[in-house]
Amino acid sequence: MISLAIASIAMFSYAQETASEVVVPTIEKSVVTNSFGSNWFVSVNGGVNLYNGVFTNGESPFKHVSPALSIYGGKWHTPGFGWRVAYHGMNIQPYKDSSHSTFMNFHFDAMFNLSNLIFGYKEERIWNVIPYLGVGWAGRKSFNHEEGYKDKTFSGNTFAGTLSANYGIINTFRLAERWALNLELAGFFFRNGFSSITGSSGHDMMWSIMAGVTYRIGKVGWEKAVDVPALQASYAAIIDGLQNDVNNANALNQKSQAEIAALKGQLGDMTNKYNQAKNDKKVVDVKQSVFFAFGSAKIDSKKEEMNIAAYAKAAADAGVKLRVIGWADVIGSDAYNKELSQKRADAVAELLRANGATVESAVGNGETSEYSTKFLNRRAIIEVIK
Repeated sequence: MISLAIASIAMFSYAQETASEVVVPTIEKSVVTNSFGSNWFVSVNGGVNLYNGVFTNGESPFKHVSPALSIYGGKWHTPGFGWRVAYHGMNIQPYKDSSHSTFMNFHFDAMFNLSNLIFGYKEERIWNVIPYLGVGWAGRKSFNHEEGYKDKTFSGNTFAGTLSANYGIINTFRLAERWALNLELAGFFFRNGFSSITGSSGHDMMWSIMAGVTYRIGKVGWEKAVDVPALQASYAAIIDGLQNDVNNANALNQKSQAEIAALKGQLGDMTNKYNQAKNDKKVVDVKQSVFFAFGSAKIDSKKEEMNIAAYAKAAADAGVKLRVIGWADVIGSDAYNKELSQKRADAVAELLRANGATVESAVGNGETSEYSTKFLNRRAIIEVIK
């Protein structure tokens, strides 16, 4: 019964350890979409605007450099797709003789993280390449310029407005879990004449080069999508292993029950013989076994002491002589088991003599494997000398 309990505890511990060691399988390049509050970001960039005069009056865009500021916020819905709402502006200078004029462009952009789309999501990736496309509304204040470039449509502090098309590439460089460095190359299309000079291409253009930082808000990153069939297969294997353990435990239990039943039968036979000998004082012809703990020659059980005392009294009343044979199990060396069996025989003989019995000999026979249950072999046998 003790062995069965130990086996059950060991099986339960094994089941816990096995379950804790399961690695949850995931699908490559597949993630779980997070909640609405996850993966938001805000960014601030600074740089320059280069108004493209090639399509207006043939001037190089590098003669039309003005300071630029970009502020935007947005959200990534997946590692590969997101959007942002942006303000881009500050100043533009469409041609060399104009002054810098206030400019603003509010736009909505769809973003595509090519690094994650091509190579798979990796939260610790240092460099991400993110192209985008968008639409918006651009406005600029009237220019002060020479008479030859006079803005015939707007004057004073009025604003000219038009729809804009936006495109570009954002390069992000990871600094920490929530911080990244930005390097953005942006392009804009405006209606022909947005600079107040009508060209022949049908539209005006502007480029921007900016650098800045991004801060990520809320929960950051995505969890890998679980490969459910693979996970089910893993747990099925664990369940099969546990079922085998249960079957082994049941088999061990049945074996233990059979051994217990056999011991009960032996105990019943010994009890009947002892009672017969006790009632018939003229004859003492029954063997008595005294059992010992592992590695011990000490009689610790009060019940054993009482049985030995009763056996000694019956033997004395019948006037017979006794001998004691000691045994040990097969654990340990031959010399050790021989010595231990002798000590067990001597301990029983000493107690018999103390209770009036005549003990002619006490011999230690060493080890025995008579019984499959080892503790039954750790014994001393009292028998009558005929």
